[in-house]
Amino acid sequence: MERVQCRAMKMIKGLEHLSYEERLRELGQFSAEKRRLGGRLVSLCKYVVGVKEYEGARLFSVVLSDRTRCDTQNR
Repeated sequence: MERVQCRAMKMIKGLEHLSYEERLRELGQFSAEKRRLGGRLVSLCKYVVGVKEYEGARLFSVVLSDRTRCDTQNR
């Protein structure tokens, strides 16, 4: 996906001499990797507020412990 986006941007007249990152900036776009991360963050937020309970259940597991730190002395 990223390669396709990169090659398509090279075809835009006047931007051929710019690097991929510079073309993204010039066009006000994000890389495919950043868009995927953004989508994951949106899904996480929806799960946290309860919008996507069914989908979030397969993404996260519940830890039944009240400890917030690892106890290294008892290992």
